[in-house]
Amino acid sequence: MNLQYALLFIGIVIVAIVALTTYDMARLRRPRPRPDEPVGEFHEDETSARPSVLSATREHGSEKVLRSDVEVAAREVPRNELLRKEIRHLEEVATMPLDLTAGLRRSGRGAAEPGREYLSDEKIDFVIQLPGEQPVARDAALGIFKQHEYKLNKARHLYGQHYRTEHWSDLQLDSSRTQYGDITLAIQLVDPKGPVDESELTTFTEIGLQLADALHRPTKLPLTFEQGLARARELQEFCDTYDVIAGIHIVPNADPAFPGRAIEMAARHAGMELGAMNIFHMKNTVAPGSRFLFSLANLDELSTFDPAALDSFETPGLTLFMSVPCAYHPGALFGKMVATAREIADTLGGKLQDQNRRPLTDKGIAVIHHQIEDIEEKMRAFGIPPGSETALKLFNEAATL
Repeated sequence: MNLQYALLFIGIVIVAIVALTTYDMARLRRPRPRPDEPVGEFHEDETSARPSVLSATREHGSEKVLRSDVEVAAREVPRNELLRKEIRHLEEVATMPLDLTAGLRRSGRGAAEPGREYLSDEKIDFVIQLPGEQPVARDAALGIFKQHEYKLNKARHLYGQHYRTEHWSDLQLDSSRTQYGDITLAIQLVDPKGPVDESELTTFTEIGLQLADALHRPTKLPLTFEQGLARARELQEFCDTYDVIAGIHIVPNADPAFPGRAIEMAARHAGMELGAMNIFHMKNTVAPGSRFLFSLANLDELSTFDPAALDSFETPGLTLFMSVPCAYHPGALFGKMVATAREIADTLGGKLQDQNRRPLTDKGIAVIHHQIEDIEEKMRAFGIPPGSETALKLFNEAATL
């Protein structure tokens, strides 16, 4: 079966599943409608039966880690809610652009991805629009921008709409012959280092005015300066709340330590590879989200897995962890991480513990899973789903490069 027929078959299967699921859902009694929530409005639902994400704790002033000992009120998930989530997931999969090189490359600023439009992100960017009817040469606009952008710390971009095709692109990725109609400057309001401050936003605005003056163009600001700072504070509150880690410890049953070579064999057997920062990673080769699904590190934070010293290396424990806001469908991914933790523990002769070094029971796993589902729903309500490109820019420093 060639690739074309294989893709056609997959598409037919997905459409059939969505149709059958939709029909089944239509037979169910619809729940009472709730008022629409404005996208991007941050709030914490205090009436949720699940544990609040604010129950997470920070260890040694580092990441916020989800706890497994939170009291969870019993909650039976209605069937129609499960069906809605399944339909949403299937629709996302069905509309996801096919990328046969996923996992083999990562997007960067060296070359444009064919067919992709590069636009500002209205959810997290402060933008200055420079509309115009006459074409502007790429080097004329980019040259002025490059003279001043060194003054900025946050991720910033200069976007242009191609004069004849109306295709939007990043000027730094285009050829020098490209000409543009409308131009937009954008700066990211929040990144993993924190929110933009008043001084930097002032500098960015001045650069926009200088560019507008040089190109003889008017300026349009969708947000005022004050609104931009207020949005940065709102986004920072959102990040502070949902920047959490789900983790599982693996410790020996009887022996005092795990030997390094046995750890390598167990991790590789589970599908993980030694990579960045000298720790093991489960690579993401298909889904959106971070390039690593989850990682395996030494429980002793002061040491890593040196490939040249694994024969003599020992550790009293391991820790598997994942970034919840950077994961695409984090609830399902947590289930995969739990299965991997159990496989590695069985191979090494170990047992699972939570972040407080207590036995991790099925109930504890369910508690963490409930919190992850809570995070996903609230991030979606805010308009920034976990694992989306916008979420990666906010929570993953590498995505801002």
